[in-house]
Amino acid sequence: RQPSPFSSLRPNWALARLIERTRRQRQGPVPPGQCSRHWEALRLFCEDDQRPVCLVCRESQEHQGHTMAPIDEASCSYREKLLKAQCSLKDKMKKAMYFQDIEVKNATAWKEKMKNQRVRLSADFAKLHLFLEEEEQLFLQRLSEEEEETTKKQNENTLKLHQKITSLKQLISEVREKSESSTLELLQNPKDLLTRSENQDVDYSPEVLMVKNVCQIPMMKEMLKRLQVAVSVAEGTAHPKLVFSQDGRFVKNGASASSWPLISSAWSYFSGWRNSQKNAPFVDRFQHLPCVLGKNIFTSGKHYWEVESRDGLEIAVGVCREDVMGLVDASEMCPHRGIWALSWGSAGCQPLTGSPGSPTKQEPALHRVGVFLDFGARDISFYSAVDGAHLHTFSCPVSRLRPFFWLSPLASLVIPAVTGG
Repeated sequence: RQPSPFSSLRPNWALARLIERTRRQRQGPVPPGQCSRHWEALRLFCEDDQRPVCLVCRESQEHQGHTMAPIDEASCSYREKLLKAQCSLKDKMKKAMYFQDIEVKNATAWKEKMKNQRVRLSADFAKLHLFLEEEEQLFLQRLSEEEEETTKKQNENTLKLHQKITSLKQLISEVREKSESSTLELLQNPKDLLTRSENQDVDYSPEVLMVKNVCQIPMMKEMLKRLQVAVSVAEGTAHPKLVFSQDGRFVKNGASASSWPLISSAWSYFSGWRNSQKNAPFVDRFQHLPCVLGKNIFTSGKHYWEVESRDGLEIAVGVCREDVMGLVDASEMCPHRGIWALSWGSAGCQPLTGSPGSPTKQEPALHRVGVFLDFGARDISFYSAVDGAHLHTFSCPVSRLRPFFWLSPLASLVIPAVTGG
């Protein structure tokens, strides 16, 4: 036999497995630093499996193609990397603790600001409550003084009229006695009695009793603005004489029935407005009155919107039931028929009550009116959108309402966009 060269030697895997099984049968734990499978010293580090291995493991099928490094070199390398990672983590922890400190300080400062804000808010509202109470007492005092003054004038007028009536009754009695007396008695200075009768004039012109002190509640305009909603008209409910802008917030009444086609076409062409007659069938709409309803349907809550008249011609705004489109006469626009509205123009404003004797209120420069619908209070109120002055309030018990608009000939109106409060 000849000795085989070392280069021609090949691993005997069957013998290796037999040896490994034999070693596993040995008693006692694996000594530190030795492979648990081959009982060889752990001299290498497998980068792929991230664990120490022995020389036999390196030659095994399991670790073929894996990157190996001496265990001492790998230990030094990873120890250095771990120290760097530790330093980096400490820096990050310091940074996080710094931010945590800032967050705690910010939270403390914020809580202090909230506390101060709460105290200031309570103090401001306490002042506002006191101011409103003082304003209320001031207005009530003015109303009481006005009531006392007006009552005094009424009593004086009543007394004067009573005295005049008594004097006239006495004179009538004298004239009757004179006329029924004998000839000689009748002719005893009859001219004096006639002169007294002719000089009896009743100089009295009834004064319309109106409240002079109109209460303008502070901040009313701002409070109403918080409840403002977007309103636009429903063209399908409109009278054919009305034309509209594209967004439904501008409405104009045509001049006359004969000139309507020409006017509406020209207006639509030059201003971008539409004639409702082209877009809606002649059903469920106003056929006799130049009116239109809003798209909104209100059934609960509080709602506020504004309407503006730019030409001074008379218009009416408010709310109504949905079954009012069959009305044929303007006198029917009243609460009894399901319409709660206020009309206004250059001559003043007037609530549409259905009573012909309703006085017209003179409101200077009333170009924009606010409509406030409050289902909780079951009423609708009208205010000047300029200063928040109250104009009129209707009791409105209906639970389903829509905005209502009426325009006199040539009149136009604008529903301003919601600006918020």
